[in-house]
Amino acid sequence: MMKKTITMLLVALMAMTVASQGLPQFSSNDFEGWTYNNPGIALNSSNISLGRIVLYVNSKGKVLTLTSPEFTCQGMDSIAADVLWYTSTFYDSSFDLSRATLTMTLVDSLGQAVDSVTCVPPTLCSSRTLSLCLAVPRGLTQCRLRFVSWTGNVISSGAIKQAVITAVDATPPPAVVLVGDVDGDGIVGIADVTQLIDCLLVGIDGDERMEAADVDQDNVITIGDITTLIDMIING
Repeated sequence: MMKKTITMLLVALMAMTVASQGLPQFSSNDFEGWTYNNPGIALNSSNISLGRIVLYVNSKGKVLTLTSPEFTCQGMDSIAADVLWYTSTFYDSSFDLSRATLTMTLVDSLGQAVDSVTCVPPTLCSSRTLSLCLAVPRGLTQCRLRFVSWTGNVISSGAIKQAVITAVDATPPPAVVLVGDVDGDGIVGIADVTQLIDCLLVGIDGDERMEAADVDQDNVITIGDITTLIDMIING
């Protein structure tokens, strides 16, 4: 049981890794295709590492945003981002944390906001990782991620230094196969012995049924599997 649990965990982690391939990432070394709408600050390695990619609303109502390149989100259940968020006024004891709020918005290929999630830093800190996650609506195939700070201003601005973006795809988890349950009824019993004999005589179809019939786990179906299955039933 422990071996099977570990195997399923590895499969789930592999599925997440596969789903995350091709997603845009953001750091001082990886920002290709990203857009920062502040014309006074170029999006380059130096400005990112020095915390100059700040997000806030200025006195004229202009909203500074950081937007990812468009990417494929078809088949994904959700998209998550762990954002390294730098706040320059952390040392001010009267600082209102709501002014350092970070919002991540899912934007469709037409530029329309689909959904958003907001995170407020829990404590005063110059730099911390904020975790945000958005569900991907069914039918959405292409999207962007846009980061904003609606309550920030030039005095309480926060800067993005890194965004690690991952995704969970919509592939159902692998089925748990009960070894010895050849007929697939969830119980290992005499009926499975009959089914196993039939498999040995006429062959077997399907990976899951093969896994259930390979009772002695040697990757082939032989008379030894029948003997092992009978022993399992007798001895519990």
